[in-house]
Amino acid sequence: MSYVLRHNPDEFGLVLSSDGSVPVNELLSAFNSKGYFYTYEDIEGVMRLPGKKRFKLENGRIMAYYGHSVRTEVIREEVVPPLKLFHATSHKAIENILKEGLLPMTRQHVHLSAAKETALMAGRRRDKNPILLKVDALKAFKAGVRFYKGNEDVFLSDPIASEFLSLEEDG
Repeated sequence: MSYVLRHNPDEFGLVLSSDGSVPVNELLSAFNSKGYFYTYEDIEGVMRLPGKKRFKLENGRIMAYYGHSVRTEVIREEVVPPLKLFHATSHKAIENILKEGLLPMTRQHVHLSAAKETALMAGRRRDKNPILLKVDALKAFKAGVRFYKGNEDVFLSDPIASEFLSLEEDG
């Protein structure tokens, strides 16, 4: 579902609405047309899995909360962020981040976490011992950086300049 809803809906003949959602029945038909025979119950089962909540199922529509690399901009509601947020990165990327700030790279937004452990879990996908950055989110917001809600623990943002970043020592 992540592959289709976040990265390649057109490969499955789907068009995301401005909120990034598609009708569940269209998603199931798209899967079936490719030989993946999933049911509504299978989707509900994915929704109940422990860990980060990646999808929203509402009024017969499903969407990925965040992580989109599709060319179509998913419209999100702006929010005021908490005082601080966290981002974990690799040793390879840290020097560049401290110079240029946090950039979305192949995604539409920068991904930030309210909890240190969530950030570290995400960072471990690229580095077994990632470096934890603290983001002075409220200060960045007051300077004009836009923030969006991803899910209960993930926030999304536009690029964040290095002046709003610091190494988190107790990560």
